[in-house]
Amino acid sequence: MKNKNLEDHLRTIFNLKELPDDEEWNGLLRNSDVKSFRKNEIILKRNFRYGDVLFVVEGILASEFTLGEKTVIGRFFQPGNLCTNFDSLLHQTVSRYQIVSITPCTVISIPASDFMEYYNNGMSLGKIIRNTVLEIIAEDILITDMKLLYGKDEMIEFIRMYYPDIAKKVPYKYIAQFLGITPEAYSRILKQSHHKSS
Repeated sequence: MKNKNLEDHLRTIFNLKELPDDEEWNGLLRNSDVKSFRKNEIILKRNFRYGDVLFVVEGILASEFTLGEKTVIGRFFQPGNLCTNFDSLLHQTVSRYQIVSITPCTVISIPASDFMEYYNNGMSLGKIIRNTVLEIIAEDILITDMKLLYGKDEMIEFIRMYYPDIAKKVPYKYIAQFLGITPEAYSRILKQSHHKSS
C-alpha cells in the first residue's frame, strides 16, 4: 500500500501520464519514503551534510540561514519542487542552510546517493530528474534576478503573480525574511498597493 501512495505522489510531482516500468523506477519505489512534518519543524539542519533529497508533495517549506542576528529566507519550496542544498549534495559538505516547514507538509525523501546515481547515470528516471534540476536552476535565476533588480513593491507583486499560494498561505514574517524587510514594512506596502488598486 505504501508503494501505491508513493507512486501516486511521484506521478503528480513528475507530471507523468504513464509510470515507467523498469529497474530504476522500482529502485526509487523501494528506497524512497513519504514523510510528514508539522508546521515550523526543522527538516534538514544547518551544519549537517544532507543525506536526503526531498520532493515536496504538500505544503510549503523554506530554505533559511542566519546572517548575524537576522534570519534570511533564500527561497520557498512548493508542491512539485525538489528541495535540497545542491552545494552540500554535490560536494558532500555540511550545509549553511536549513530547511524548515512553513506549513504542515508531506515530502518524498530519496537518499542523496541514489538521487546522484539517477542524475548522473539514469536513463528513464535520470531524464526526469535532470529535467527537474534544469527547472530549479531556471527558477533560482528568476528569483535572483527579482531580488537584485526589483524594488520592494515590484518584488511583492512578483510573489503575488507567480507564487499566489505563498502570498496567501505563508505568514507575513516569512515573506518579509525572503524580501529582506521587516514584517511591518511588508504589511505597509501591502496596504498601500491595496489602496492604489481600490
